[in-house]
Amino acid sequence: MESDSARITLQPVTLSDAVAIGARDRFGRLWAPDFPTDGDVRVASLVEGAMLAVVTPLWPWGPYLVVEVVRGWTVGGIGFKGAPDNDGAVEMGYGICPSMQRRGLASEAVRAMCHLARHHGARHVTAETDRENVASQRVLLHSGFVQERDDDELTQWRYTLPTAH
Repeated sequence: MESDSARITLQPVTLSDAVAIGARDRFGRLWAPDFPTDGDVRVASLVEGAMLAVVTPLWPWGPYLVVEVVRGWTVGGIGFKGAPDNDGAVEMGYGICPSMQRRGLASEAVRAMCHLARHHGARHVTAETDRENVASQRVLLHSGFVQERDDDELTQWRYTLPTAH
């Protein structure tokens, strides 16, 4: 199961991907020079420890790699933190390695994940950002998210997915 946009492809993280990312084992892999980030390694450890389920044809609610199409490089990660709740809301997290930021790739990945969530029956996608992470907040704003809550450390965001006609 892959999800594509114009410049990126989302590929489900496999157990072997998680092991390589966790070990930062670059051998034979097309990774951007600064991939994986510490965040990617944390997600990989959750997959390795079976605390985060991998994506299957019937379970889209896990982690994905963000692959830049032109070079074929893995440039980041994005994923759902579990299945939608009773209100149909699913939480998403994402990150692009620093060398590939400021190119719109994160916004494309977020929009692709929203499309995927809608296709699989979710009604809302949520995310949270550190209050100081203005770049991530811009990604969400450009992707149609609205700020829902704010506290001393985190800002909560929500995107209501369009309904099918």
